[in-house]
Amino acid sequence: MQVNLKDAAAVSEAPGAGKDIPHLAGIGATMRQVFAAHFMRDCPHVLEIGGHIRPITPYLTHHPLSVTSLDPKTEAYEAHELNGKQCLVRHIQAKFQQIDYHYQPGSYGLVLLGYSLKPFGHKDPLGALLFSLIDNARTVVIEYAPELERAASQVPHIVSRPTVTIRGQFDLRLHDPEIADTPYAARRFYVLDTRYSVS
Repeated sequence: MQVNLKDAAAVSEAPGAGKDIPHLAGIGATMRQVFAAHFMRDCPHVLEIGGHIRPITPYLTHHPLSVTSLDPKTEAYEAHELNGKQCLVRHIQAKFQQIDYHYQPGSYGLVLLGYSLKPFGHKDPLGALLFSLIDNARTVVIEYAPELERAASQVPHIVSRPTVTIRGQFDLRLHDPEIADTPYAARRFYVLDTRYSVS
């Protein structure tokens, strides 16, 4: 497995920007991460797109060979151990379109928490790169706020792909006082299987 940054110069936002976003700081954020980490347990590699300021890394309980979390607002980080075992951990401040991926099909789990992907230049987030990452993953976890238009318009194109099957759909209402009266309190999870999923 290899992940390479293609164009770091295109990243313009400072690390840690947006730390005051309530749905990423309260008790609800932790619940979302723990839930997603559960479904990554059979994945030798974990790839997270959109970790923002709270990557999935510390919530993983298994012993993956690598964990890569990508987000323009994440704090850059690298380590060679996780949960007491050798593991290449990288948090990369970049959009997912700026990365070259070299995973073996079926070797990784894909995590998309707080799904809200934006275009990169003239490229729509829904396209060959994202669909290839979804189709070749072992397991895909997508979580988003159904009341937010960008996510609500994109996620159906992912979960209806002929290359995936829905293992589970879970609707949650987070009783987090920080976000109780916002669209962020209602969350929807999809866990998707592909032809590479472990039965």
